Amino acid sequence: MSHSTPSLIEHFRAHGEGWRAFIGAAERGESWAAPGVSVGIGGEATSDLNWIVAYGPEDVADGVAGAVAVLRRRGLPGTVYAASPAAQVAARVARELGLEQGGHVALLCAHARDVVRAGEGYDTAVVHDMEGILAAGDVLSDAFDLPVDWCQRVLGVGFARLPGAAAHLALHDGRPVAVAGSALIGAVAGIYAVGTLTAHRRRGAGAAAVTAAVDHQIGAGARWFGLLSAPAAEPFYAGLGFVPVDHPDVWVLRQE
Repeated sequence: MSHSTPSLIEHFRAHGEGWRAFIGAAERGESWAAPGVSVGIGGEATSDLNWIVAYGPEDVADGVAGAVAVLRRRGLPGTVYAASPAAQVAARVARELGLEQGGHVALLCAHARDVVRAGEGYDTAVVHDMEGILAAGDVLSDAFDLPVDWCQRVLGVGFARLPGAAAHLALHDGRPVAVAGSALIGAVAGIYAVGTLTAHRRRGAGAAAVTAAVDHQIGAGARWFGLLSAPAAEPFYAGLGFVPVDHPDVWVLRQE
Protein backbone atom coordinates (compact mmCIF):
# COMPACT_ATOMS: atom_id res chain seq x y z
CA MET A 1 0.00 0.00 0.00
CA SER A 2 2.92 2.35 0.46
CA HIS A 3 3.64 2.85 -3.24
CA SER A 4 0.14 2.99 -4.73
CA THR A 5 -3.28 4.34 -3.95
CA PRO A 6 -5.09 1.94 -1.60
CA SER A 7 -8.41 0.59 -2.79
CA LEU A 8 -11.57 1.42 -0.88
CA ILE A 9 -11.50 -2.02 0.71
CA GLU A 10 -7.85 -1.58 1.74
CA HIS A 11 -8.61 1.85 3.22
CA PHE A 12 -11.58 0.60 5.21
CA ARG A 13 -9.77 -2.51 6.37
CA ALA A 14 -6.88 -0.35 7.58
CA HIS A 15 -9.33 1.88 9.41
CA GLY A 16 -10.88 -1.07 11.21
CA GLU A 17 -7.51 -2.56 12.06
CA GLY A 18 -6.35 0.88 13.22
CA TRP A 19 -9.27 1.10 15.64
CA ARG A 20 -8.28 -2.30 17.01
CA ALA A 21 -4.75 -0.96 17.52
CA PHE A 22 -5.98 2.27 19.09
CA ILE A 23 -8.05 0.46 21.76
CA GLY A 24 -5.39 -2.17 22.32
CA ALA A 25 -4.96 -1.22 25.99
CA ALA A 26 -8.67 -0.84 26.82
CA GLU A 27 -9.28 -2.33 30.26
CA ARG A 28 -12.50 -4.07 29.20
CA GLY A 29 -11.68 -4.37 25.53
CA GLU A 30 -11.22 -7.21 23.09
CA SER A 31 -10.66 -7.33 19.36
CA TRP A 32 -10.14 -9.68 16.47
CA ALA A 33 -10.02 -9.80 12.70
CA ALA A 34 -12.06 -12.13 10.49
CA PRO A 35 -12.32 -12.33 6.70
CA GLY A 36 -14.00 -9.12 5.57
CA VAL A 37 -14.47 -7.75 9.09
CA SER A 38 -12.46 -6.04 11.85
CA VAL A 39 -13.93 -5.97 15.36
CA GLY A 40 -12.74 -3.62 18.10
CA ILE A 41 -14.75 -3.66 21.33
CA GLY A 42 -13.85 -0.94 23.81
CA GLY A 43 -15.97 -2.70 26.42
CA GLU A 44 -18.02 0.27 27.63
CA ALA A 45 -21.80 0.66 27.48
CA THR A 46 -21.97 2.89 24.42
CA SER A 47 -22.19 1.88 20.78
CA ASP A 48 -19.68 4.62 19.92
CA LEU A 49 -16.83 2.58 21.45
CA ASN A 50 -17.68 -0.90 20.17
CA TRP A 51 -17.07 -1.21 16.44
CA ILE A 52 -17.71 -3.85 13.81
CA VAL A 53 -16.03 -2.63 10.61
CA ALA A 54 -17.22 -4.55 7.54
CA TYR A 55 -15.23 -4.00 4.39
CA GLY A 56 -15.86 -7.24 2.49
CA PRO A 57 -16.40 -8.00 -0.20
CA GLU A 58 -16.73 -11.62 0.99
CA ASP A 59 -17.39 -13.45 4.25
CA VAL A 60 -19.07 -10.45 5.89
CA ALA A 61 -22.17 -12.28 7.11
CA ASP A 62 -20.41 -14.67 9.48
CA GLY A 63 -18.09 -11.96 10.78
CA VAL A 64 -20.90 -9.54 11.62
CA ALA A 65 -23.07 -12.26 13.16
CA GLY A 66 -20.21 -13.53 15.30
CA ALA A 67 -19.33 -10.07 16.58
CA VAL A 68 -22.96 -9.25 17.40
CA ALA A 69 -23.20 -12.52 19.32
CA VAL A 70 -20.19 -11.52 21.44
CA LEU A 71 -21.66 -8.08 22.15
CA ARG A 72 -24.98 -9.59 23.15
CA ARG A 73 -23.28 -12.09 25.41
CA ARG A 74 -21.49 -9.22 27.12
CA GLY A 75 -24.63 -7.06 27.27
CA LEU A 76 -23.00 -4.31 25.21
CA PRO A 77 -24.31 -2.08 22.44
CA GLY A 78 -22.29 -1.66 19.26
CA THR A 79 -22.08 -0.16 15.81
CA VAL A 80 -21.60 -1.82 12.45
CA TYR A 81 -19.90 0.34 9.81
CA ALA A 82 -20.32 -1.25 6.38
CA ALA A 83 -18.36 0.07 3.40
CA SER A 84 -20.06 0.07 0.01
CA PRO A 85 -18.64 -3.31 -1.13
CA ALA A 86 -20.07 -4.94 2.01
CA ALA A 87 -23.22 -2.85 2.45
CA GLN A 88 -25.76 -5.17 0.88
CA VAL A 89 -24.71 -8.27 2.79
CA ALA A 90 -24.24 -6.33 6.03
CA ALA A 91 -27.72 -4.82 5.70
CA ARG A 92 -29.31 -8.23 5.27
CA VAL A 93 -27.52 -9.68 8.28
CA ALA A 94 -28.15 -6.59 10.42
CA ARG A 95 -31.88 -6.75 9.75
CA GLU A 96 -31.98 -10.47 10.52
CA LEU A 97 -30.22 -9.79 13.83
CA GLY A 98 -32.55 -6.96 14.80
CA LEU A 99 -30.13 -4.06 14.47
CA GLU A 100 -31.41 -0.56 13.73
CA GLN A 101 -30.43 1.46 10.67
CA GLY A 102 -28.40 4.45 11.82
CA GLY A 103 -27.95 6.34 8.58
CA HIS A 104 -24.52 6.94 7.09
CA VAL A 105 -21.15 8.39 7.95
CA ALA A 106 -18.48 9.60 5.56
CA LEU A 107 -15.15 7.87 5.05
CA LEU A 108 -12.81 10.80 4.46
CA CYS A 109 -9.28 10.30 3.19
CA ALA A 110 -6.24 12.37 2.32
CA HIS A 111 -2.73 11.78 1.02
CA ALA A 112 -0.02 12.99 3.35
CA ARG A 113 1.02 15.72 0.92
CA ASP A 114 -2.53 17.09 0.76
CA VAL A 115 -3.22 17.46 4.49
CA VAL A 116 -3.59 21.11 5.48
CA ARG A 117 -1.78 22.15 8.66
CA ALA A 118 -3.95 24.26 10.95
CA GLY A 119 -4.46 25.29 14.55
CA GLU A 120 -1.60 27.74 14.91
CA GLY A 121 -1.20 29.25 18.34
CA TYR A 122 -1.52 25.99 20.27
CA ASP A 123 1.23 23.93 21.79
CA THR A 124 0.73 20.20 21.40
CA ALA A 125 1.97 17.16 23.31
CA VAL A 126 1.89 13.43 22.71
CA VAL A 127 0.34 11.29 25.45
CA HIS A 128 3.25 9.40 27.01
CA ASP A 129 2.27 8.72 30.61
CA MET A 130 -0.66 8.18 32.94
CA GLU A 131 -1.16 11.90 33.44
CA GLY A 132 -1.65 12.31 29.69
CA ILE A 133 -4.02 9.34 29.51
CA LEU A 134 -6.18 10.84 32.25
CA ALA A 135 -6.13 14.24 30.56
CA ALA A 136 -7.14 12.78 27.20
CA GLY A 137 -9.98 10.92 28.91
CA ASP A 138 -11.16 14.14 30.53
CA VAL A 139 -11.28 15.92 27.17
CA LEU A 140 -13.10 13.07 25.42
CA SER A 141 -15.60 12.82 28.26
CA ASP A 142 -16.51 16.50 27.94
CA ALA A 143 -16.49 16.47 24.13
CA PHE A 144 -18.77 13.44 23.72
CA ASP A 145 -20.77 13.66 26.95
CA LEU A 146 -19.56 10.26 28.15
CA PRO A 147 -18.59 9.22 31.68
CA VAL A 148 -14.96 10.08 32.23
CA ASP A 149 -14.10 6.64 33.59
CA TRP A 150 -15.32 5.05 30.35
CA CYS A 151 -13.02 7.23 28.27
CA GLN A 152 -10.04 6.64 30.52
CA ARG A 153 -10.60 2.87 30.58
CA VAL A 154 -10.85 2.71 26.79
CA LEU A 155 -7.41 4.29 26.52
CA GLY A 156 -6.15 2.11 29.36
CA VAL A 157 -3.06 2.38 31.53
CA GLY A 158 -0.88 0.81 28.84
CA PHE A 159 -1.94 3.13 26.03
CA ALA A 160 1.36 5.01 25.76
CA ARG A 161 3.20 1.71 25.10
CA LEU A 162 0.99 0.57 22.22
CA PRO A 163 2.90 0.10 18.94
CA GLY A 164 1.62 2.34 16.16
CA ALA A 165 -1.05 4.10 18.24
CA ALA A 166 -0.83 7.62 19.65
CA ALA A 167 -2.89 10.45 21.06
CA HIS A 168 -2.01 14.12 20.81
CA LEU A 169 -3.25 16.94 23.02
CA ALA A 170 -3.66 20.60 22.08
CA LEU A 171 -2.83 22.86 25.01
CA HIS A 172 -4.19 26.26 26.03
CA ASP A 173 -2.13 27.92 28.75
CA GLY A 174 -0.68 24.49 29.46
CA ARG A 175 -4.09 22.86 29.89
CA PRO A 176 -5.28 20.12 27.50
CA VAL A 177 -8.31 21.35 25.56
CA ALA A 178 -8.42 19.00 22.54
CA VAL A 179 -7.28 15.50 21.62
CA ALA A 180 -6.79 13.50 18.44
CA GLY A 181 -5.95 9.80 18.36
CA SER A 182 -4.31 7.87 15.55
CA ALA A 183 -3.01 4.43 14.62
CA LEU A 184 -0.82 3.32 11.73
CA ILE A 185 -1.52 0.17 9.69
CA GLY A 186 0.97 -0.24 6.86
CA ALA A 187 1.06 3.11 5.08
CA VAL A 188 -2.48 4.12 6.17
CA ALA A 189 -3.09 5.99 9.42
CA GLY A 190 -6.56 6.18 10.91
CA ILE A 191 -7.64 9.22 12.90
CA TYR A 192 -9.86 8.48 15.90
CA ALA A 193 -11.35 10.07 19.02
CA VAL A 194 -11.04 13.69 17.93
CA GLY A 195 -12.64 15.91 20.55
CA THR A 196 -12.46 19.42 21.98
CA LEU A 197 -13.65 20.74 25.32
CA THR A 198 -17.04 22.37 24.83
CA ALA A 199 -15.77 25.74 26.05
CA HIS A 200 -12.93 25.76 23.47
CA ARG A 201 -14.72 24.73 20.30
CA ARG A 202 -14.30 26.66 17.05
CA ARG A 203 -10.99 28.15 18.17
CA GLY A 204 -8.61 25.88 16.26
CA ALA A 205 -7.70 23.50 19.08
CA GLY A 206 -9.13 20.42 17.36
CA ALA A 207 -7.30 21.30 14.16
CA ALA A 208 -4.06 21.65 16.11
CA ALA A 209 -4.50 18.20 17.66
CA VAL A 210 -5.28 16.57 14.31
CA THR A 211 -2.29 18.30 12.69
CA ALA A 212 -0.01 16.97 15.45
CA ALA A 213 -1.42 13.46 14.95
CA VAL A 214 -0.86 13.66 11.19
CA ASP A 215 2.72 14.89 11.53
CA HIS A 216 3.49 12.17 14.06
CA GLN A 217 2.24 9.41 11.77
CA ILE A 218 3.96 10.84 8.69
CA GLY A 219 7.17 10.57 10.68
CA ALA A 220 6.27 6.91 11.34
CA GLY A 221 5.72 6.19 7.65
CA ALA A 222 2.09 7.12 6.93
CA ARG A 223 1.31 8.13 3.36
CA TRP A 224 -2.47 8.04 3.58
CA PHE A 225 -4.97 9.07 6.22
CA GLY A 226 -8.57 8.09 6.81
CA LEU A 227 -11.33 8.85 9.28
CA LEU A 228 -15.05 8.41 9.78
CA SER A 229 -17.04 11.61 10.10
CA ALA A 230 -20.60 12.49 10.99
CA PRO A 231 -22.15 14.94 8.49
CA ALA A 232 -21.84 17.91 10.85
CA ALA A 233 -18.06 17.47 11.14
CA GLU A 234 -17.32 17.05 7.42
CA PRO A 235 -16.63 20.78 6.81
CA PHE A 236 -14.07 20.74 9.63
CA TYR A 237 -12.15 17.87 8.05
CA ALA A 238 -12.57 19.29 4.54
CA GLY A 239 -10.69 22.32 5.80
CA LEU A 240 -7.82 20.00 6.71
CA GLY A 241 -7.68 18.48 3.22
CA PHE A 242 -9.82 15.38 3.69
CA VAL A 243 -12.25 14.34 0.96
CA PRO A 244 -15.09 11.78 1.01
CA VAL A 245 -14.41 8.48 -0.74
CA ASP A 246 -17.37 6.46 0.55
CA HIS A 247 -20.45 6.75 2.75
CA PRO A 248 -20.59 3.57 4.85
CA ASP A 249 -23.91 2.33 6.19
CA VAL A 250 -24.36 2.43 9.95
CA TRP A 251 -26.26 -0.23 11.90
CA VAL A 252 -26.71 0.00 15.66
CA LEU A 253 -27.11 -2.76 18.22
CA ARG A 254 -28.91 -1.30 21.21
CA GLN A 255 -28.07 -2.38 24.73
CA GLU A 256 -30.46 -5.12 25.84
